[in-house]
Amino acid sequence: MNRSSFLKQLLAAAIVGKLPVSITKEFRKIYLLQCFIAGFRHYEGMSLLATMKEGDLLELIREPKNEFDDCAIALHYQNKKIGFIPADTNEMLSYLIDADALSLFAVITHVEKNAQPWENIAVAIYFVQEVNKDLPAHASYLTRIEAPHYRSLNNKKKKNANDHEELFSLADLFDTTDRIIDLDKIPEHHKDAKKELEKYFADYPIEIEEKGNYVHVKNDGIYSFLYDIKQEVIKRINKEGKEFLEFFLE
Repeated sequence: MNRSSFLKQLLAAAIVGKLPVSITKEFRKIYLLQCFIAGFRHYEGMSLLATMKEGDLLELIREPKNEFDDCAIALHYQNKKIGFIPADTNEMLSYLIDADALSLFAVITHVEKNAQPWENIAVAIYFVQEVNKDLPAHASYLTRIEAPHYRSLNNKKKKNANDHEELFSLADLFDTTDRIIDLDKIPEHHKDAKKELEKYFADYPIEIEEKGNYVHVKNDGIYSFLYDIKQEVIKRINKEGKEFLEFFLE
């Protein structure tokens, strides 16, 4: 096709509203992460929840000077901060953003107003890729939106089998700032989580009757490990009579 013929075809395509097949391209979304929003209730999320809907785009804002996490990536909706990408999943994304290696997008995939605040909004982080070949079968999940697993719905208070220690639902864990964890009970497969908790909370030891290496988890860093927290937590009392909730990683 010579230049004159190509321009005539392009002009004709514009008139009828489509481009010639030979120059059109097909694209697909590649989902790098699907998660809930960390710290949703502590920013503007709750005040904006009524206006949020599936398909709404969010803005990814890097916070390299964040005092708790130098890989922090904030999520903004209508120019207001509504929370963060969970800290245990943000490192590689932060490198991609800092290097301007990919144009990343964030979209609301699910809205569940009956869940607890940390599960109200599920999001997906993705980039757009030109389709020039099929993905391998084992990687097809990268193009699918998965249904979230809501752990806060229908949680009830219960007691354990021995009826000695009162167990509380996961929801109670996030209704108090007085939560503790025994660093020595963290499973080996959670060594990254243990390292993170030791880094930020080892300077805040808590002594209770139960023997262990207990520390006071004083901020919302625990949201980073939301998916791996057991369903129930145990009420503990220190030597001064103050109550804490002990949580466990699965």
